[in-house]
Amino acid sequence: MDAHKSYSEDPRLPCHYGRKCYQKNPNHHIKYKHPPDPKRKNQYRNNNDDVKRRKMDLTTIDNKKINETELEHELNNIPIEAEPSDVSTQLKVFSNDVSDSDSETESTNPNPINIHSDQKSPTNSSLENGNYFRTKSKEDTTCNHINGHNTEFSKVYIKSKFLFEMPEDFYKFFELCERLNADNPSDALISIGLKLVGPFDVLNGKFCGVDKNSDDYLIHWRYYYDPPNLQTILKGDDKTGYHIGYFRDNPDDKPVFLVENYGMKDGILTPIGENIFGAISSYIEDRKKTCDPFSKMKFNKIQNIIKEEADKLSFDLSRKTKKMTKRNDKVLSRTFNKVGLVVPYERKTQLGYRKLAMSDKELGELLTKIDKAKPEEKSKFLAELQSEILTWTDIACDECDFGTGIELGWDILCHGVDLSHTTSRLLASNFRQLKWEAFAKISEAHMANRKKSCRLSII
Repeated sequence: MDAHKSYSEDPRLPCHYGRKCYQKNPNHHIKYKHPPDPKRKNQYRNNNDDVKRRKMDLTTIDNKKINETELEHELNNIPIEAEPSDVSTQLKVFSNDVSDSDSETESTNPNPINIHSDQKSPTNSSLENGNYFRTKSKEDTTCNHINGHNTEFSKVYIKSKFLFEMPEDFYKFFELCERLNADNPSDALISIGLKLVGPFDVLNGKFCGVDKNSDDYLIHWRYYYDPPNLQTILKGDDKTGYHIGYFRDNPDDKPVFLVENYGMKDGILTPIGENIFGAISSYIEDRKKTCDPFSKMKFNKIQNIIKEEADKLSFDLSRKTKKMTKRNDKVLSRTFNKVGLVVPYERKTQLGYRKLAMSDKELGELLTKIDKAKPEEKSKFLAELQSEILTWTDIACDECDFGTGIELGWDILCHGVDLSHTTSRLLASNFRQLKWEAFAKISEAHMANRKKSCRLSII
């Protein structure tokens, strides 16, 4: 049988990658056909068993249409609600499941909790029944220095509001800052241009009397280019938007390292240490190269204190530790932000991630065209984005390659073009397929209130 004739009569959809397709996922080959290889004879031989194996429900193909309304939403600033695909049977290959108990909802009970000096370690229910820090009195000293009076509660409160558990070095570092500046630990590093922010504000008692919506906490000190994986804990000058934060690959795991970013410049994330002591040490080393002699004395003073405390607590001050280097083996794509994408991936079946249908250079150029286009030209470039990459990314998600959607969402976020609804949909829907609800919620909250400024505190 003529191979080319058989190919044209094959009812399956043609694969976008053609002969260059590397996919071994059986589901991919069931849905898509590939051009015959001239070197292989009888590739499309009339084999009834093979035809039955490859046959799929054609009505499903016919009903799968390009989401043309998404372009209209981006132009008209109308939110889009994503519909998750049915992939329950294939999610078993992933081991990063999150239990339903991790999702906490706030109660509307208006009655604040009465705090006593003999308060025991709180439970999640104590948070649900009211705002622990809603009232403040002279007798109540918990608001002023939470870490010294109720460390366990501050941990539960941070997890409840920011959706992340902070690592040990976070709390140890705050104890050091309390010794350096007892009146205001957040300003302990002000001499070297850094200020403690984000979850540190809880430990410093700044949320005492604050009553915000749950989404507000998720954007507290979240900069314009920050992916949901990043939690800012230190800020620098407002001119550059410099900040440092913990970076996680999985919201339920400990941070893999800390990164720095210039939030008023671009979305590049640079790893600078496995723990906060190492990150600040790296920051100081970089600043000492260009600072004046007087400033260098200040940097040396803080650096010596950091080193002494880190040695005592056995924290590695290296800019790049063995653990950080080992992560490189798991990176599936470099991504625009340069930090690299790590998601659950089955190498044998190549399930979990596939390359974007467009090169980084082509994608960057297209996003720039959309960003700089005149209103009458924008729809043209948005249509190109839809047909050339968004549709194929949605297909990848349908076939459980969730990393592809996360990569595209990251890239659009890092580029800076205002495609908030598309970015939110890509990130939130794919994070939810991986059961990473914390990242999904942060994505939605950030894209709904994204600011390119340094006035990012909700307090």
